[in-house]
Amino acid sequence: MSLLLALAACSQPGLKACGAGFDHFPFCNHSLPLDQRVWDLVSRIDDSVKPNLLTARGHRMHTGGRQALPKLGVPSYYWGSNCLHSSMFANCTTDGRCSQSFPSNTAWAATFDRRLMRQMAAVVGRETRAGWNLGSWLDDGLNGAGLDCWGPVLNMNRDPRWGRNGEGGAEDPYLMGQLGTAWTRGLQQGDPEIAREAASQYTLVAVTLKHFDANSLEDSDGFTRHTVDVNVSRQLLTDYYWPAFRAPIREAGALGVMCSYNAVNGLPACASPVMKAAREAWGFQGYVTSDTDSVADVWRAHRYKRTAEEASCVALREGGTDVDSGNTYYHSLLSGVRSGRCSISDVDRALFNTFRVRFKLGLFDPKAGNPYWQLGEADIGTAASRALNRHAAAASLVLLQNPTSRRGGGPILPLAPGKRIAVLGPHANATRALIQVDTGKVCASGGFECVTSPLAALADRNPDAGTAYAEGCDVILMGRQGFSAALAAAEAAEVVVLGLGGTSCGSWGAGRWGKRDNAPRHLHCRPANATNGMQWAEGEAHDRTSIDLPGEQHALAAAVLALNKPTVLFLLNGGMVSVAEELRHAINPPAHGLGRTYRYYRGGVPLVTPFGHGLSYTTFELAIGEPRGGWTLSTASATALHVSVVLTNVGPREGDEAYFAPLSLAAPGVPNHPIKALWGFERVSDLGSGESATVTFSLGARDLQLSDLNGDLVLAPGKYNVTFENGAGAVAARTVTLTGERRN
Repeated sequence: MSLLLALAACSQPGLKACGAGFDHFPFCNHSLPLDQRVWDLVSRIDDSVKPNLLTARGHRMHTGGRQALPKLGVPSYYWGSNCLHSSMFANCTTDGRCSQSFPSNTAWAATFDRRLMRQMAAVVGRETRAGWNLGSWLDDGLNGAGLDCWGPVLNMNRDPRWGRNGEGGAEDPYLMGQLGTAWTRGLQQGDPEIAREAASQYTLVAVTLKHFDANSLEDSDGFTRHTVDVNVSRQLLTDYYWPAFRAPIREAGALGVMCSYNAVNGLPACASPVMKAAREAWGFQGYVTSDTDSVADVWRAHRYKRTAEEASCVALREGGTDVDSGNTYYHSLLSGVRSGRCSISDVDRALFNTFRVRFKLGLFDPKAGNPYWQLGEADIGTAASRALNRHAAAASLVLLQNPTSRRGGGPILPLAPGKRIAVLGPHANATRALIQVDTGKVCASGGFECVTSPLAALADRNPDAGTAYAEGCDVILMGRQGFSAALAAAEAAEVVVLGLGGTSCGSWGAGRWGKRDNAPRHLHCRPANATNGMQWAEGEAHDRTSIDLPGEQHALAAAVLALNKPTVLFLLNGGMVSVAEELRHAINPPAHGLGRTYRYYRGGVPLVTPFGHGLSYTTFELAIGEPRGGWTLSTASATALHVSVVLTNVGPREGDEAYFAPLSLAAPGVPNHPIKALWGFERVSDLGSGESATVTFSLGARDLQLSDLNGDLVLAPGKYNVTFENGAGAVAARTVTLTGERRN
């Protein structure tokens, strides 16, 4: 049975509260202050049904229509839509247009482009709202999933083995915070270049930042994400783990946060007072949801409490967890109230936080005043959104090396037209592997035949000279039966394009898409052994034990490179893979002594690729202007340095995209501080040969704050070396002096 549903021409009934016959309630009076309206509604709800309203994805717990309040005219609302890089549960339109599946979070972090992040998020938000208005959700048990987008993932990519690196973004907290802020603005406020969105007082969809706190393990070293207790200093929490969440809340008004499965320093994340304290410290005015069944983990996995009743109350009261994505609140919260472990006022506070989000979405106001109710079929899969998706994919590509061909001539890339090409490797003809997990329908059929593979794209652009193809080997399974065909194709070609990389697995993989499309790439994870390849598979609930290329891919690459043909290597993987051999690096640096990220790298051992590295087909130079007043800041002043940086294209061709990321060398005076810390970045696009572009960076004393051993942010007077880099070797540096008294 096809999942392509006929979409109604107007929004579905029952999605909005305050319909005919209910507009006499004060909470339906949109001229009253927001908080007054929300509290009026909460005061009218019977205590017996309150836990139903704090249960996410209630259909799974058989709450059904009991999440509705028919006497008050309030329809059911199921918390829990996923919007990592697409509208995950949206269906396609009647004419076959589907919501966009944008590049993965790792890819969009590689763009260093805030504006692009907001544009992509705005498309995801519009398509989510349009699908919700139309009632066009996939028939997977999540019909009616709400307008709270569970994403983006803002956990740090601190360990290359983490199974969810592809859902994360980067290893740098400032970069993640800035991109998370841009994504939040796009999802919640839309695109400011679209007039109807810029003028709206309502929220397009509500972001839900995840997974808080210090979450970066699935199943490693005898622990799972449900049982691990992360022991981490307050300094590291403040400096490294929290900025990615703090920035979207402070700067963009993020309306949601998801607490994680793990414990931090003995406290399960969903029962920890940290997020509750952040309401005041960070100005958070949204709701907190648990990850799926993580409230149950408070007593079942972490043994922090003895019963579901106790777990419900400690998560609600101490952790400030408003919504339970599980059935613990549904079954046990009221008994916890009756026993005195928590109070009905605790429950009401959670209801206030959740209903406030629904009010901000405009679900209790007339449709005429909210432009987002007008979104529909015409806003899904538009030509403009497809063009943006293509631009985002191109902007996310990172060129690691581009050496001159050993057979003479210039660099191998870009490929000259009219050459015989052999496209080899397990990802050469990939379609599904091009799409990140947690996506909606990509093609109207539910498959991936509308996705253009690398092989098809190269063949289309090289019609005259010919394009040969051989898989060579599987992504993860052992066996070299395909080597001979691959090497024969390479021998006959002038240029080889080799597609290698990783594979993913997890609960959304095979279960969601079935086994219609190349089953080995949809494996459910199972314990790793020497024959099944699972040591290389990554995904939710599954870490890798190796960062090597899976299966026989290293051997295939070595055999192809031994032919001494001009070879282009492209990688498709969520997390990182080791390709030091393929990149001809003499040393694969050991992990010991380097720290986990570039922020603590002291030199002495060659890096495979430095943070921010990426080449262009042209060459750029940087020049720094002198800020008015010189290179001095004061701890007592809010005055910032405004630094103009000129980027000039001195190469022979247009620079399609170029970015540069300033780095600050932290001053002494604070123990255990990072050696480097990113404090700003910009991206310059389409700079022609001989052209220049000027970007202004503002550096204030706040940008030089460091976290001390207690986790307090301090300003330490001293000298800071500020460098401006483009990731391809152009570097300019200055010294900034911070004067005054040490300040918290």
